[in-house]
Amino acid sequence: MSLHRSSAWPLSWAAAALIAYATLHPLTGWHWPDSHVFGWLLPRQPNEVMDDVVANLLGYLPLGLVLCLAHLRSGWSAPWAACRALLMCSALSYTLELLQFTVPGRVPSLSDWVLNSLGAAWGVLAAITVHALGLVDAWHRLRERWFIPQAGHGLALLSLWPLGLLFPPPLPLGQGQLMPHVRIGLVELTRDTPFQRWLLPEDPLTLWSSVHSAVVASRWSGGVEVLTVAAGMLAPMCVACAVARPKVLRILLLSGLVCVGVGMSALSSALNFGPSHALSWVTVPALVGLLLGALAGAGLVNRSRTTCAVLGVVALMTLIALIHLAPPDAYYAQTLQAWENGRFIRFHGLSRWFGILWPYVALTWLLGRLWGHEGAMRGVADVKP
Repeated sequence: MSLHRSSAWPLSWAAAALIAYATLHPLTGWHWPDSHVFGWLLPRQPNEVMDDVVANLLGYLPLGLVLCLAHLRSGWSAPWAACRALLMCSALSYTLELLQFTVPGRVPSLSDWVLNSLGAAWGVLAAITVHALGLVDAWHRLRERWFIPQAGHGLALLSLWPLGLLFPPPLPLGQGQLMPHVRIGLVELTRDTPFQRWLLPEDPLTLWSSVHSAVVASRWSGGVEVLTVAAGMLAPMCVACAVARPKVLRILLLSGLVCVGVGMSALSSALNFGPSHALSWVTVPALVGLLLGALAGAGLVNRSRTTCAVLGVVALMTLIALIHLAPPDAYYAQTLQAWENGRFIRFHGLSRWFGILWPYVALTWLLGRLWGHEGAMRGVADVKP
């Protein structure tokens, strides 16, 4: 059995989660459907919107592609891998269409299920074509030379990091601000109960702003932003160096991460505030933090993977601590409404949660690499020239 863990499996889980989120959004108002409304045979809708047709086709194509590749990497033959991937995608689509009976404002459709299955079939066909051309085996050989055997989840983390930047964070590259959402969630769960008064005040945002003003004075806000941006840039660099072997590959990955971080931040600003505001996030503290993070990442080239993982844990814990000192974004409600009601929900609705949860998942993975029996890393000798 191969020691290599394919990144196709975690990418498949992420793609399935994104599809489920977009299909069942807004995830509220659940109700049990009436017997005369619900049916195991999906209804056929008379009219189709072209945008929905394209979304149904393209939404399942990546899932079919990575799921088929995951089966191929697991040792399944091409016909069986194609059949299993297509059946799993089709079953997921059918299940989500049935669940739409329970969500207000969502309409299950037989044509949606057919289009979803067709899009998955195109993805499966692409995976089989790539496999037949020998590209999968070529990638496997390159990965054996470039990365450690257990790099699958780490590579998936690096692939998903840019997606989390699409939804603008409170500070540039500042992902992981989870506690405000936890507080608001607790208020909602304990509504009309005594626990709400015991656990949280009526307005958690007031508590949040008071904590911020008490901890971070105005004269320190620039320094907090610098350190937050630096930690946000350094964290994915540590993950990359924790899985990469050759020094040249590390240099390429670190350079690429800097370019991706800058590019996705600009794209996020352009999507939310217009192309003319693509560089509105560029401030002196942000540039200084970006430079510090990049310089710290450059120092990882000659370090062992154990050292990179330890520094990654430190960077992620620093990022999580500092981002919770950042003030709430004044445009957060407006941006959230645009993403939930606009076109973004069809493709990138989950990126907000990718950005919030990415540091915690990366921290868990790095700790597992350090403490797990498979996470016993070697010294500097593991770094190939």
